[in-house]
Amino acid sequence: MRHSSHLLAAVWLILCSSVRASEPSQDSAPPESASERASRHERVFQRKKAPHIICHRGASEFAHENTLEAYRATFELGADGNEVDIRITNDGVLVCFHDDMLDQLLEAFGDVSDYSWEELQRFPFRNPGPFGKACRIPTLAEVLKLHRRYDGLLHLDIKRPGLDEAIKKLLDELDMWDHVAYCNMDHGGVLLKDQRLKLCRYKGGLYVDHAEVFPAANADALQMPGDGLIVDDPRGAALALGRKLGPVSKDAASAKVASIPSPSAASEAMLLATLQNRQDWNVIAQTEEEQRRSGLKIITRARAADQLAKQPSVSPDVFQALEDQVRNRSLHKQWQFHGLDGAMSLRALVLLHAPQAVELARFALWRNDPALEPVVDPRFKNPRAWTDFRVKMVVFPALAKLSGEATEKLCRDYLALSDEEAKTIGPPLFEQAARALLTVSSNEKTAAELLHHRLQVVRGRAILICLQHGAEPWAREGLSKHARHALAYIPAR
Repeated sequence: MRHSSHLLAAVWLILCSSVRASEPSQDSAPPESASERASRHERVFQRKKAPHIICHRGASEFAHENTLEAYRATFELGADGNEVDIRITNDGVLVCFHDDMLDQLLEAFGDVSDYSWEELQRFPFRNPGPFGKACRIPTLAEVLKLHRRYDGLLHLDIKRPGLDEAIKKLLDELDMWDHVAYCNMDHGGVLLKDQRLKLCRYKGGLYVDHAEVFPAANADALQMPGDGLIVDDPRGAALALGRKLGPVSKDAASAKVASIPSPSAASEAMLLATLQNRQDWNVIAQTEEEQRRSGLKIITRARAADQLAKQPSVSPDVFQALEDQVRNRSLHKQWQFHGLDGAMSLRALVLLHAPQAVELARFALWRNDPALEPVVDPRFKNPRAWTDFRVKMVVFPALAKLSGEATEKLCRDYLALSDEEAKTIGPPLFEQAARALLTVSSNEKTAAELLHHRLQVVRGRAILICLQHGAEPWAREGLSKHARHALAYIPAR
């Protein structure tokens, strides 16, 4: 989607004309002899020819999605390749990142295309996973080189138009056309017209409801016509194909990036003043220029809330200002901005362990506000409450860091909803609720509760969390009693 603020305003035609195919400050791929090249192409051919496994955004149970570590783990777990999401920085560097907006995954606001490659690297991930500070957005060139090293297959999910020529150039330079097994039709452009592109056909996708962790689902999918499966976690499919798992490397695959100093944090008084400057929260901008200015104000308040979340302690006035901003999140016709200040404020209150945080999270999660009517986008044909999805989406990831009875009750209350009840109040978040509950209540009883939930996506998420904690007695006991087949998914060490 196009964005209207100056933070979100890359001039697209200029941007696409300046695409760089190679990433900055990286060594070129090692040269291959003719025999090495022929051997690689033969191995890629054999992968394509046989039933193969593609990981959706990499093996993200082992590293942050769309990172070199997650892509590498795919191969270490016996799979064949990765689906990669391709975007571009404003100085023309192709990178791999899924979301339209940065704020859910990074401590940043806007879109990948609002920043240079150098600027993009200064933003830490909110939940970097096991590789900590080494976790970073990779360039597409790095990702292709990794796949060349592993003879890996690729599913190119090109998120913006106009990137096809630069991708073609990289495939030419690295001699990797045969590695591409899948490519999205929307933005494939010249790639789809090139005779060297030989696409495969999926047998099925098992990642939406985590069917991939259930043997019967893998067996059924492998019997379907087509060439490959796409999954989030490759272990079940790999075992179904008779492959061995692991071990998974614990060393960072990313090259070290030079540290770029962040700007000095503002004082609490300055941040509080920014939060309180919100008299326009219910003034719905109409013209493009008004929407741009309104979006900038919303981002400014969202950034202030985000910075306050990092404070070791804050005053009661800050708690009150954050609560006011949740209850009266800004209305905006563009989803990128609507409610963003309220979302960051709710996250801040939870992370600061504010006394009213869980109660406010419940309010935001169940809210179906008539005031949304003027900003509902009819193109999406969703229930009115979905318009507040930006606020609702932060609830469970934040609550996973706030243990206690109130958090557990909120998670269980949500998990008890019917499908229709959940769809009425927002996009269904059953998996997120299950993840939060088992994180704050990590014990066999809670594991058993979730492993017998009516929804497969909840049972699948519970299995995956237990596998993450496979060395802990409660998790192994939970799997032994309630999902014994999953013990086979614990990779070798």
